[in-house]
Amino acid sequence: MERLSIEERFSNIEYNLNVINERIALAAEKSGRKAEDISFMAVTKTVEPIFINHAIEHGVNLIGENKVQEFLSKKEHLKLSGCEAHLIGHLQTNKVKYIAPFVSMISSVDSARLIEEIERQAARYERCIDILLEVHVAQEETKSGWDVEELRQYIASGGLA
Repeated sequence: MERLSIEERFSNIEYNLNVINERIALAAEKSGRKAEDISFMAVTKTVEPIFINHAIEHGVNLIGENKVQEFLSKKEHLKLSGCEAHLIGHLQTNKVKYIAPFVSMISSVDSARLIEEIERQAARYERCIDILLEVHVAQEETKSGWDVEELRQYIASGGLA
């Protein structure tokens, strides 16, 4: 398989962003919304910083990375001014301190312990980090997340207040 040149990959990024933006505009119009009220996240897993920066230069203002180590290895090379970064993969409690200064949202939050560490690290950097809870509703052994009853008890005890 022949590898694309940097210029060809740049061109593909621009083309794909145009298609995505057109689809967002159409969907917004059909639903009576404004396209600018819809967020589009470019997931950057395995993508090199040069191509992420190109997408940012062409309007991407939200990126999602699923591994702490990968985000940290790219971070110093990314032009994130005006671009929000989210962690979208599983997060271990001991790694929160590494990303707390940089991300505005963490998804897949699956425990009270993780919430508490996110709160602690966010306070350390005087930041507010939004979270999305992962709830295990499918009862599949291979899936993770809060047990529904455990989450109810956590909320009832004043958690997430």
